[in-house]
Amino acid sequence: MNFHKIPVSKGIQTHGLWLKGVFFALLAVVLIGCAGQKETMGQRDPKELYDAAVSAYVGERYEEAETAFKKLMEDYPLSRYSTEAQLMLGDVYYSTEKYDDAGSYYTNFAALHPSHPKAPYALFQKGMSHFKDVLSVDRDQTSTKKALFAFEDLTAIYPDSAYTVKARELKVFLKNRLAEREFYVARFYYKSKNYKGALGRFRDILKNFPDTDFIDTSLYYIGESYIKLGEKKLAEEAYSTLISNFPNSPFLQGAKDRLKES
Repeated sequence: MNFHKIPVSKGIQTHGLWLKGVFFALLAVVLIGCAGQKETMGQRDPKELYDAAVSAYVGERYEEAETAFKKLMEDYPLSRYSTEAQLMLGDVYYSTEKYDDAGSYYTNFAALHPSHPKAPYALFQKGMSHFKDVLSVDRDQTSTKKALFAFEDLTAIYPDSAYTVKARELKVFLKNRLAEREFYVARFYYKSKNYKGALGRFRDILKNFPDTDFIDTSLYYIGESYIKLGEKKLAEEAYSTLISNFPNSPFLQGAKDRLKES
């Protein structure tokens, strides 16, 4: 073969193309290897990630737990561990006293997974998240109402759950708190000589909170309000109802004295 007949430029070009092909082939292998390594290093099995997050939560490393649970939900949204992570995030926020955030996660879990074995727990914790923000009687009672609604949902939807008995106990407290709030406002109107306004509030207690501790008190002040408004007969009806239904009321003698005066 006569090498002198091969143009030098053509030989160099051929050799360059060959080197370029080898370069890109090697580059592809390297990139694939790096990608595989990155995936191996960055991705963790959902159970492993969940267990690590739970371990952090139990160890009170709440920021670490929060990050791990959120990563689990982002990387494995269809995994059953993602569902559990949603509930656990509620627990993380509840433990760190971020009750609004906790309530949101509990609410979403209960709404999206009503047949889940932990749904009653989520509803109970939703109620507790609001319960933690219940204020004194002279303050806004929005959280009281939200807590009551959550516990009412729990007792209605899951009457046989392990959390139902406690939820019923808390419902009694919350209803009394709301009734006490109404009585607080009604008494303010009464003391301000706004007897019509007071009367409306006292009657609302009878209507909306019939099983609370403020019924006999409200009946007495309904009678007093009617007296101030000159409605003697309606006042007598209120006093008579109190006497008939609340024989142990501290307002019993006062009601009897009013009837004697009439």
